[in-house]
Amino acid sequence: MSLYQVQKFVQAVNRNPQARQRFFEDPAALAAEFDLTDAEKKALTQVQVYELYEMGVHPLLLRPFTIINKMSEPDYLKTIRGEA
Repeated sequence: MSLYQVQKFVQAVNRNPQARQRFFEDPAALAAEFDLTDAEKKALTQVQVYELYEMGVHPLLLRPFTIINKMSEPDYLKTIRGEA
């Protein structure tokens, strides 16, 4: 596992409009550009928030990523607490 690569992916989607557009069009193709395990690719491309949080993705990166993916704050909080 490479937390650095996972967070780098999340940051690219959060901050780079071209990466964000590519993420929405073909997340697997974008993920292929990063050195990720299969589990990391799945968590990122399927926006598995709890798994990303458990991997150690920093909340200051994770929350904007979930906002971009239209997750409400209450749902986000439930998810990272393992309640969803």
